[in-house]
Amino acid sequence: MCRWRPLGLAIGFCGLFAWNGSAQTLTETQALTQMRMEHPLVRVLQFRVREVEAAARERGLLANPTVSYTREDAGLGIDDFLLVTQELPIRGRLGLLGEAAEQAVTAAEARADSDLLVFETRLRLAFADLLLAQERTETLNTGLSELHRLVGVLRAREEEGEGSRFDRLRAEREVADIDTDLGTVAIDRLTAQARLASFFAPGPDPAGLTAVGHVADGATVPGLDLLIAQAIARRADYRALTLSEAQWATERRAAERLRLPGAAVTAGLKRTGAPSARESGYVVTATVAVPLFNRGQAQVARAEAARRRTDAERQALRTRIESEVRVAYAAAARYRELADRYRSSSVDRAAELAAIATAAYEEGEYGILELLDAHRVTLGARLRLLELSAAARRAAIELDRAIGRETTP
Repeated sequence: MCRWRPLGLAIGFCGLFAWNGSAQTLTETQALTQMRMEHPLVRVLQFRVREVEAAARERGLLANPTVSYTREDAGLGIDDFLLVTQELPIRGRLGLLGEAAEQAVTAAEARADSDLLVFETRLRLAFADLLLAQERTETLNTGLSELHRLVGVLRAREEEGEGSRFDRLRAEREVADIDTDLGTVAIDRLTAQARLASFFAPGPDPAGLTAVGHVADGATVPGLDLLIAQAIARRADYRALTLSEAQWATERRAAERLRLPGAAVTAGLKRTGAPSARESGYVVTATVAVPLFNRGQAQVARAEAARRRTDAERQALRTRIESEVRVAYAAAARYRELADRYRSSSVDRAAELAAIATAAYEEGEYGILELLDAHRVTLGARLRLLELSAAARRAAIELDRAIGRETTP
């Protein structure tokens, strides 16, 4: 829970964001920081833990003493009693209940960390979608600028009688296709901006959000065996079940103490005698609760059943964690490898293909269709690389979630 303490989050907050009117530019780390400070779900998780903490403090308190006053009037004698009764924690059950309550609080914190990590993963995926939409827009605009220059050259040649109308119209047709693609990408960008803005408090227009970074950014993927070991050690949901199992084991030990006799002591003052001649003294009473009918059998059975259930859930989760890590690892590693291989085998060669086609068109060896095809292949390769890089980034984000890796600002 310390990873989202208000003091730690507030440090440097004023310098995180750059504003320009309604525009907001932020990195992934800054987006996570802003979400942790603004989104109501974070406060929901914090208050859930506080509820458990309050219940834990209640379980560790001694039973309240009772105060009683009794007056007996029989004939000439009047007896007054002022007594205080206190239950004695001689069975050691109160300490065990306090220990179990502390374990419950720690488990609640781990569950909150797990829920927060899932929420952060959704934000990071939305951030990756925005990065992809931005870079696709930039790539399409670059391709569109190249075609606009070509259309300008073809129009000038046509006016001078050195070029054909067909070449210009065919190039303008290609421009129209890219314009349509830009419109589609603009919709994707607005969608990604709206999704990302939903993680923050209501404020500026989501259309002003700009993600900083590149979709291809990402660290190398370590070995699978190391990742599985890290996942078992880091996953907060697995840790929560381990703590819950320990809590129920402690609850059982506390329930077993109900087999022991309980004790209470009563002490106070007594006044007795006729109203004209009264005398004072003291009263002391020791009470022993004999565990004859309720020896904690039901409480022990309940705690043992809950412990076994939690242990089974933990074993099932361990199997699921290993499966999730293997799947996410395979996707992240293969998408990263595929993107690197595609960059070297296709994107670089596509750029060379466009240069060759341009030179051949100017020499009259190629027609406009061959030139436009080369431009289309080059642009398609760049877009395909972006899609592969985005897929690798999404897979890496899922891998971080699978191993419980926190993205700490």
